[in-house]
Amino acid sequence: MFRHTLLLLALPFAISSCGENDLAPTLTPADFDAVRCFEDLRFLVEDIGARRIDTKESAQTRAYIQEQLAGLGWEFRTDTFAATPPEGARRKGTVTGTNLLAYRPGTEEGSLWLCSHYDTFDRPKFVGANDAGSSTALLIELGRQLGGEGPRQGLGITLCWFDGEEPFYPIRWDDNTNSTFGSRHLSEKMKADGTLSSIKALVLMDMVGDKELGVLIESMSTGWIARIFEQTAQGLGYHQLLIGRQEVKDDHRTFLRKGVPGIDLIDFHFGPANRFWHTNKDDLSTCSVESLKKIGTLVMTALPSLEEQALKRK
Repeated sequence: MFRHTLLLLALPFAISSCGENDLAPTLTPADFDAVRCFEDLRFLVEDIGARRIDTKESAQTRAYIQEQLAGLGWEFRTDTFAATPPEGARRKGTVTGTNLLAYRPGTEEGSLWLCSHYDTFDRPKFVGANDAGSSTALLIELGRQLGGEGPRQGLGITLCWFDGEEPFYPIRWDDNTNSTFGSRHLSEKMKADGTLSSIKALVLMDMVGDKELGVLIESMSTGWIARIFEQTAQGLGYHQLLIGRQEVKDDHRTFLRKGVPGIDLIDFHFGPANRFWHTNKDDLSTCSVESLKKIGTLVMTALPSLEEQALKRK
């Protein structure tokens, strides 16, 4: 996945007494079915397995996502792109990646984007329960709970599962030549066709199933969005959930650089000294229903404030 981490700062957890992003000191948690979400994760890991870019397992993952959300008001489309492994990679020749998007329109112009990557590290037999099975499953369950007949009141919702986030093994991560193939392609395509401005806020989630969950807010994240999530976590009593800010290279950065407001919520302390990352330790035993419950509840509870602030900035 992403490369170097550079900066770690304490998060300001105190809720201010005034200001545009104020939330009540205590919040009622939104519903989130973490048991059902964990079953999605189990299916991805145990029934499908490794979900590398341009494999039958990748296609099976897309089919599973669409099956789970069928009849819930989502309009699906795919966005294909070419990804060429750099010299020295185990994979040879250009492969075809596929971003999967689901859209539910709203009564207001524009959309909130909830995102994950769904491809696993491009090493055979790497099942990626936490990276990126957990966020893929999280997005499926969010889709169940945010679906509905007809347009929703407010902004539309777009669920986006990026492909090709991972580097081609064993070549190291590179922002331009060996990572984030799908998100870079889609952001450039939307910039070119003039649709990028329809994204009013983008929330990327990654590695969020870790039993020892401690979520970082990536340091490039937009300030007003970061404050909403900080204050929501505080209001829910999740005082140890958001543990700091840190630079992590991930799918959101190509959108942020083009002016899209966004945030990356990621646990990049996976195992002692992050030693489970991109190893066979990343299996279902490292994840928990409780962690999925916390992150799902956080996102669902923060959405009304996120939408309110996004509409003010239209």
